Amino acid sequence: MCEAAVFLDREGELEKVMDDVVELKPEEGKLLLVDVFGEQKLVSARISRVELMDHRVILRET
Repeated sequence: MCEAAVFLDREGELEKVMDDVVELKPEEGKLLLVDVFGEQKLVSARISRVELMDHRVILRET
């Protein structure tokens, strides 16, 4: 599967924001996360890095 877990990097500590994310898109200066069930979350952050082998996306607050 190609889902990813999304984390927020808070001064070196990773806080899980959402599991099973299949879509991540910019929207009005924020990022919209959508999981496999269609649940959505809008976060005020930018992408810090994407770890494809580990299925993780790391964000930083804006």
